[in-house]
Amino acid sequence: GDVRGLGLMVACEFTAADGQPDRDTAKAIIGKCLENGLLLLTCGPYDNTVRWIPPLIATAEQIRDGLDIFEKALQSL
Repeated sequence: GDVRGLGLMVACEFTAADGQPDRDTAKAIIGKCLENGLLLLTCGPYDNTVRWIPPLIATAEQIRDGLDIFEKALQSL
């Protein structure tokens, strides 16, 4: 996959070992995040990219909390 972005607008693209888009993993990640209070969406032509676009008023602590939730979701798979 790929991670790209500018500032806090970030996209994490998920692919399988063979390089094909991995929609199922992206959906599993956002599901785990939602269970823990973090709302993320998938996007892209294959729906395999998780996008981060936090509000401009988000605090540094809120961003850290969101990243912690995202990290735990990744580790759970």
